Amino acid sequence: MSTKKQARGLRNNNPLNIIKSKSQIWLGETNLGGETHFCQFSSMQYGFRAALKLLRTYYSKYGCITIRQIICRWAPETENQVEAYIKTVCRITQMGADVPLPPMKSETKIVWCELVLAMASVECGLSADDRDTLRYSVAKGWNMLF
Repeated sequence: MSTKKQARGLRNNNPLNIIKSKSQIWLGETNLGGETHFCQFSSMQYGFRAALKLLRTYYSKYGCITIRQIICRWAPETENQVEAYIKTVCRITQMGADVPLPPMKSETKIVWCELVLAMASVECGLSADDRDTLRYSVAKGWNMLF
């Protein structure tokens, strides 16, 4: 990764900046750094696992089946520039904002891992090289779910 000061999500091994919840303790979650607002994970794989698990819930429980629907729920307009977020994710993934994504299963691993990497790019300001470095961690996080 680049030598500039790392983004909070990277320091916390939480590349999608998942907010802490009193009702949800994630596998691999830790409080070693004293973070009060965002989850911290023992490794990047656990951070990606949690993000993928949340996206799976968005898809199956809340009917968020497009990039636009997922991002509008993930990063509400009151706190984010949603259209810019969507455009960036679509540019990185080369997927349409309103095209239905396939269900999460082993055959669709690449689609979902690339989506999570693109979202991490927005959340943490990742470069293409950073995404290449993190692909292994995303794949490991995926493998923990399936």
